[in-house]
Amino acid sequence: MKLPVISFAIALMAIMVSPSCSSDPNKQKLKYLHSGESYFKSGKYREAVIEFRNAVEVDRRFAAAHYELALCYLALKNPASAFRELNETVTLDPANSDAQLHLAKLLITQRRFSQAETIAQKVATADPKNIRAHAILGEKHTIAGEFPKAIREWQAVVELEPGQVENYAALGAAHAAAGQFTEAEAAYKKATTIDPKSAQAHIALGQFYFSQKKAAQAETEMRVACDLDPGALMSRFFLAQIYLALGKSADAEKLYADLKRIAPQDPRAYTALGAYYLSTGQREKAVTEFRALLDSHPKDNSVRAQLVETLLDLDRAQEAASLNRQVITANPADPRGLLSQGRIWLTQGEPEKAKAALEGALKAEPNSAAAYYFLGLAQQSAHLPDLARVSFARALELQPKMAQASAALARLATRSGNQEEALRLAENARRADPSLPTAYLSNAEALLAKGDLRTAESAINETLRRDPLSLSALANLVKLDTLNGKPQEAVQRITALVQQNPQNAGLRFLQGLAYFGYKDLEHSEASVRQALALDPKTPDANTLLAQIHIAKGATEEAKKDLRNAIEAHPRSLLSYMTLVAQYEREGNWQEARKWCETAHEIDPNAAVVADELAFIYLEHGGDVNTAVSLAQVARQKMPDSPVTADALGWAYYRIGSFGPAVVQLKESCQRVPNNPIYHYHLGMAYLAARQYNLAGQSLHAALRIDPRFPYAAKAQAALEQIPKGVR
Repeated sequence: MKLPVISFAIALMAIMVSPSCSSDPNKQKLKYLHSGESYFKSGKYREAVIEFRNAVEVDRRFAAAHYELALCYLALKNPASAFRELNETVTLDPANSDAQLHLAKLLITQRRFSQAETIAQKVATADPKNIRAHAILGEKHTIAGEFPKAIREWQAVVELEPGQVENYAALGAAHAAAGQFTEAEAAYKKATTIDPKSAQAHIALGQFYFSQKKAAQAETEMRVACDLDPGALMSRFFLAQIYLALGKSADAEKLYADLKRIAPQDPRAYTALGAYYLSTGQREKAVTEFRALLDSHPKDNSVRAQLVETLLDLDRAQEAASLNRQVITANPADPRGLLSQGRIWLTQGEPEKAKAALEGALKAEPNSAAAYYFLGLAQQSAHLPDLARVSFARALELQPKMAQASAALARLATRSGNQEEALRLAENARRADPSLPTAYLSNAEALLAKGDLRTAESAINETLRRDPLSLSALANLVKLDTLNGKPQEAVQRITALVQQNPQNAGLRFLQGLAYFGYKDLEHSEASVRQALALDPKTPDANTLLAQIHIAKGATEEAKKDLRNAIEAHPRSLLSYMTLVAQYEREGNWQEARKWCETAHEIDPNAAVVADELAFIYLEHGGDVNTAVSLAQVARQKMPDSPVTADALGWAYYRIGSFGPAVVQLKESCQRVPNNPIYHYHLGMAYLAARQYNLAGQSLHAALRIDPRFPYAAKAQAALEQIPKGVR
């Protein structure tokens, strides 16, 4: 029936003025609070957050809702938001001691110890029996290294709550940190007495014994812990560590294998055996294990990524590549997949592609020391040594004991002429990982650069003992044999290895290098061509082929080889500079300058290139001031080199700075006293500085060393300029 208009209006007004639950803020906020508490109890923390936020929206000063919201954030591992809500809670409700103590715990994680102590001490003073307050004070004092205070607080905790084994473990830890090992053992043992069936108590006692190098007692306690909790993983992980310390590797292996049965769906458990194989250097077993895991856990991309890394460590890049495609397909931004892809590109001689992949890995995981290390290798392969140096240094900064990064930096230091720094870095690498071949290789290269051939040979042999097919070590050994006048030994050594590894392009190249040192050009050329047939991108192969053709007098063929080398490796400065040297021998300074300038454009910081270009500008036309700048770059990069000292001194001479010129040129003569050109340059600087006696001595020395050196006529003419009375 239709109501009269007046009756409808009255009814509407009644509804508007009638009190209801939906319009009462206090009831509404309590409704949200109770709903949030219900969600929290069932572990639905995100849903609880929404309800508690709604309560706070209704009443911004609702302390209980702020506190419950903080507890949700703690459960969700969001400490920043929890900290904010706890601060709000204690501001609104200073009597909420639980909130105060939660806040103190967060302050400890932020290492704001003084504030944490103030809060916890205030609660403990108001309520001396507050166990949590004493425990938080004990934790703070332990972390801050205030062990007597920590012991006092944990003692208070165990007296207030004598039935909790965790408290005795904390007290034991405080005693141990203070060096009070007898008291520590007593506290740990007390926990096992109070609750003999507490696996955690036996684990804590076992760990204490292990830290005291009492492995047998540690094993006993950890076995008890395993028996008390047949499904526990942590006690079994600890027991495996103890087995390894006792040399019971078979028992450790069996225990890791058992974990797969105990927790077949827990990645920590089913990957433990593979991780054990890797940690003990059993990579082939690790490969077999990871492949089996992929059969049972085909969707575990982490296992697949670990398998890829292991295959790469075994130099099985082709197998790794197909598996890594699956890793990246599943997640194109996977940092492990991108890191492995960079390593794969490196093995395939594609440094630019490797750089791109590794930069992607670092974008996904900016603090990956491994990614920086391999990026350094890629930059080094791309002939970008300065960038490589930065990447290796960053890897070492993130992982100070990364031996590979130290060794790589040592090798770069040797190439830049800083042998003392190279030796220091090589020693750091050796100390960090005595089994690392490149630690000894980097040491050997620095010793070779210093001229310490005997010690260098020992270091090379140490490298080869750890890595018999290290191409870099073998190349240095070939160089050493040649320097020692034993090129035939180098040929025999490398030929034996080639016979064992006939498909190894790098060894074929080294065989060609050994034959070249032996002056057997025919066999040298044949070996290099075999290397190129096996791998057309064999580094420096075309450059060596050019050297062979130069030795044969086939200079046009040599220049063709060098252009092929540049085409194959467009950033390889060695090829450019070999071509520059050939044009200089021909007296074609225009071509020499062109190719040297191209090399300088590729790497403006390359000392050898800058030095040579400075010489060309000074002697064969070019801006003298530019030559000075180039010589300064070379000198800065190679401060101990007589070559860079001579170039910079001669550049100073050419711009009329005779004093600085003499300083540099004297150093080059002192370092290499039998170089006539160095003495000639020094003599000319002395002459310009009107130091006639010294000028005469230097010019005569140049002519005495080699009467026919390239500037002999100019030296003789300069002597004529010295006043007769002085001459």
